[in-house]
This record gives sequence, C-alpha cells and structure tokens, in this order.
Amino acid sequence: MAWMSTVPAALAALVDTFNTAPGLADVTVFDGPVATNAAPMAALTVGYGLDDDPTGVSGSTDRPGLSASPSEEAYTVTCVASVLDGGGSVPAARGRVFAIYAEVGAALAADPRLGGAVMQAQPGSVSLTQEQGNAGALVSLSFGIDVVAFTRR
Repeated sequence: MAWMSTVPAALAALVDTFNTAPGLADVTVFDGPVATNAAPMAALTVGYGLDDDPTGVSGSTDRPGLSASPSEEAYTVTCVASVLDGGGSVPAARGRVFAIYAEVGAALAADPRLGGAVMQAQPGSVSLTQEQGNAGALVSLSFGIDVVAFTRR
C-alpha cells in the first residue's frame, strides 16, 4: 500500500461523530463548504473556516527519530459552529454556539481516536465573531480540532 495521509479518514470520522452525537441532533452538520439557499438556525461545518480564512486543514508531517515508516502527522481541522437567533439576541445565540462547542468536546472526549482513524483528536484554539443583521443575531465560533496520527502504508 502506498503512503497515505489520515486527513480524509479523520474528516469523515469527525462528520460521522458529530452527525451521531445525541447533543447535536438539532444541528446541521456540513462536510466542508456547502452551497445552500436554506439557512439553518444552528450549523456545524467541518473542514472549512470562515470567509476571511476558509482553510480547512493545516499541519505538517514528520518522521520521528530514525523511523522510516510511518510518518507522524500533526494537523488542525478547522470547524465553525454558527447560530442565528432570528429575534436578534446575541446572548442567546452565543449561549447556543458554546453549547454546540461543548457537545463537540464531549463527542471527542468519548472517542478521541475517532474510531481508530487517528491517535488523538481534541479541541484546540477558538475565535468568536458576533454580528447583527436583517435576519437576526449571528454568532460564529471558529475552532480547531488538533489531530495527531501516523500515516498509513
């Protein structure tokens, strides 16, 4: 088998993990950027950042010690939890977006290996944006999921 990154398997496992997490049942989970006319009230995007930085995954590969195989990967998967409160309440939208983030953390704590796709996945850095618009208050929490894995051969 040829050398292979764990990124595709990790992304698929994250989407599956979040789609099956009981606490995220009312959250629309997107795998990367999705073009849609429907605006969900609560959404979680995996592998795609906010408009000013749409980077989905960033990281590096290294060979620890003198090992020839496999290589160690360390990367961050960008995710964004967004909540739209049609009534314009920023505190309500902010509270809900952090509740979604807590469910993400709980899902990762329950299976940090993502079903064996990686060695470890855990929440990383966060960035909060809040805005008011004609549709209401939109709060978005961009966060990384830090992953460590060994490449496959």
